[in-house]
Amino acid sequence: MTTFMNAKPMREDVLDVVGIGVGPFNLSLAALLAEAGLERAAFLERKQRFSWHPGMLLEGTTLQVPFLADLVSLVAPTSRFSFLNYLRAHDRLYKFYFFESFHIPRREYDHYCQWVSQQLQSLHFEREVIRVEAMDDCYRVVARHGDEECVYRARNLVLGTGTQPWLPACLETLAHRFPDKVMHTADYADRFDIAGKRRVLVLGSGQSAAEVVHALLDQQFDEENAPRFGLHWFTRAAGFLPMEYSKLGLEHFTPDYTRYFHGLPQEVKDRVVPQQGLFYKGISFKTISDIYDRLYHRSVGGTRIPVQLRAYSELRQVDSTADGRLRAQFTHAQTGGAFSILVDAIIAGTGYRHALPPFLDGMSGKLNVDASKRLKIDADYRVDHRGPGQIFIQNGELHTHGIGAPDLGLGAWRAARIANQIAGHELYRLPSRVAFQDFGASMDGEIGPVADSGADESSATRSAALFPQSNLEVLR
Repeated sequence: MTTFMNAKPMREDVLDVVGIGVGPFNLSLAALLAEAGLERAAFLERKQRFSWHPGMLLEGTTLQVPFLADLVSLVAPTSRFSFLNYLRAHDRLYKFYFFESFHIPRREYDHYCQWVSQQLQSLHFEREVIRVEAMDDCYRVVARHGDEECVYRARNLVLGTGTQPWLPACLETLAHRFPDKVMHTADYADRFDIAGKRRVLVLGSGQSAAEVVHALLDQQFDEENAPRFGLHWFTRAAGFLPMEYSKLGLEHFTPDYTRYFHGLPQEVKDRVVPQQGLFYKGISFKTISDIYDRLYHRSVGGTRIPVQLRAYSELRQVDSTADGRLRAQFTHAQTGGAFSILVDAIIAGTGYRHALPPFLDGMSGKLNVDASKRLKIDADYRVDHRGPGQIFIQNGELHTHGIGAPDLGLGAWRAARIANQIAGHELYRLPSRVAFQDFGASMDGEIGPVADSGADESSATRSAALFPQSNLEVLR
């Protein structure tokens, strides 16, 4: 059950909240606060404007969640900031109607978020937060704006800096030395140029890696149908496997599962999350199908296509050669055999990781952490800390709340829950249950025998008798 902190009177110059970082999740919170009329908020972002994974806004790519996973609709469907209202504002409702797809283009989602951001006075771009200090009754946030420093004071903080692209150590140094040859998939559209490259290696078997492979396949042959470059797609995983997308599987991205997961012992959580990769790290069925179909068509007539796919391939080392190429060394996880490949570019779909930003260094002694030096975070997304007010976090709670942390479909729900805490009362009504399935054996009671309940009883009455609200006996 959600509990609300008692709101305290504040000085005139102290805001209700300062949010640090403006990605989709803090943008959602800013929109929900504005919709509810809470104007004493500031959200700070170092970029010049809102942008969402610009390096992966590739032609033809779509969100992996339905359009209802916008910034507000799953908690406030009549909000002026909904995706449907965005379509209306741009005279695209009929086009979307005939588009007949729940999954919208990534470029359109990015444009939608920009449209929302342009309407919110609480957003302040080109503000790089450099320091956060705990005062007696509020937080002091110092941000750099050009050559000046701006100071904001707030009772509450929301950390929305999210996760950052991660490269293994053997690639990170090379990415600094050769940014045009070694990069994360997050930088693909902005930095990659195929000119002069004879062999390209893509690492990873998630959606981003697959989309880069799909894009490279479109460039692989010239007008005379001659290959421009060889393409190698390697992963350490067991294969190029699809993301779990069944309807009951998707219930792992509900508030119900999040609440269940948060209540597990931490050692259980740490064991469960690595086992759930295909819930959020696999490839969409459509992308797999498109890649396979492209390879199939090109193989007609026994044509040898310059594409190689290989699973169970663990990257061990990458070295630059005297002629400016890259030698990548691998070990096969099942056979133990070692092999290497000489390439001209490496694009790594090696995922994202969360780390506390440097501006919190001065707060390190006040933030309580677990045995693995990770923040302790309660069910309401509050960081356990010593200091004034509340500190919330968005998309930094995978270890406490589970695989729904980075999911856009839970973004509005989490933002509404945080908004309720900031306000000290219920701004947005949140459902107590949305999933059909139960995730844990934590309810008291016992399922009774099926009895003849009489022909004149309603279906609802009979169902209530057979399945009372608490219907499972807990084994102790």
